[in-house]
Amino acid sequence: MKYIKQLDSVRAIAVLLVIISHWFPKTSLVNQFPIGVTGVNIFFVLSGFLITSILFQNRHSTASSGRIIRSFYARRILRIFPIYYLTIFSLLLLHNYTNTKIKEDFIYYLTYTSNFNFFIREEWDGMLSHLWSLAVEEQFYLFWPWLIIFTRKKYLIHIIALFIIIGLGSRLLFHDDEWSRILTTTCFDSLGLGALLSWFVIFKQELLPRFYYWIRIVGILVIGNLIGHLVFTEEGYWFPIPQGTVDSIIAAWGITYIYLNRNSNSPGFTYFLNLPVLVNIGKISYGIYLFHKILPSFTWMFRFKIQGFLPSLKPIFENQNFILISDFIILILLAWASYRFIELPFLKLKRFFKLNPGKSKTLYETTEKLS
Repeated sequence: MKYIKQLDSVRAIAVLLVIISHWFPKTSLVNQFPIGVTGVNIFFVLSGFLITSILFQNRHSTASSGRIIRSFYARRILRIFPIYYLTIFSLLLLHNYTNTKIKEDFIYYLTYTSNFNFFIREEWDGMLSHLWSLAVEEQFYLFWPWLIIFTRKKYLIHIIALFIIIGLGSRLLFHDDEWSRILTTTCFDSLGLGALLSWFVIFKQELLPRFYYWIRIVGILVIGNLIGHLVFTEEGYWFPIPQGTVDSIIAAWGITYIYLNRNSNSPGFTYFLNLPVLVNIGKISYGIYLFHKILPSFTWMFRFKIQGFLPSLKPIFENQNFILISDFIILILLAWASYRFIELPFLKLKRFFKLNPGKSKTLYETTEKLS
């Protein structure tokens, strides 16, 4: 199986939804819908699919379980840690300019536990608020490899199903607490649905079309339920399915469709999912996500300083369209530079931790490239 470039387009769509949510005014039309949360849930489903696929493929390796685990963590560290820690240590040095509590709460950012800090305090931390989702991902990595590698093959589907049930149950149990959505357990259904798709792709390829049929049916039902919620809320003609679960079901539906039709020449692929601009944004989406809430504060300070020397630029610098466009261009350039000069050199070190993926080498290489 060749590299699935459309999954990078999915990443691009997810990160663009998050940016729009955070950069546009809360009163704008697009922010009448929780699109930022939807973008994060798409990331979780995609991450569950790709990471679990890598682990499933490693089970075919002739290496010992211990070596597989060590290899997995080494490769994850090389992928995630360099620009994350460079960013938070840089912000710690600049803490007086960040308008955050990074100095007081640095231990939470250092240990990828900021989601628990936000949950306990019931408040965000400005430009660092989005780091909760990265914390959830890292916490997922702490135990998921052990479950996948050491569980007997026949029980893997049971582990994944239990994971999804715990996630949905957590969302329903804490549905009155808006902060509960950033807890690790309430994201289990999103990550688990991605893992479920991976199980079908790796072990039950012949049943994948049937899985797609049922996930599509469920997706249509939850969309209908959501419409019922919007139209008939007071009459009670709807079941309160958590938004995160709805997002995740639809995301799993879409990713399954892409996998089954990855070689399609349909207009949706040709004129949208295969667009080089989307694919390339997806490839640098980690940096885009990491920097997108941090950058605007510093560009604002830069524009403010420039206005002091050139007051005639004030009308331009206060134009919202100019701000959005210029910040987006800078964000893309910053993420590209981060990928090219910081992330890529570390990613090349992955070759020292490569395992023999056995019979399914092409899929292993594909998931490694995407993850």
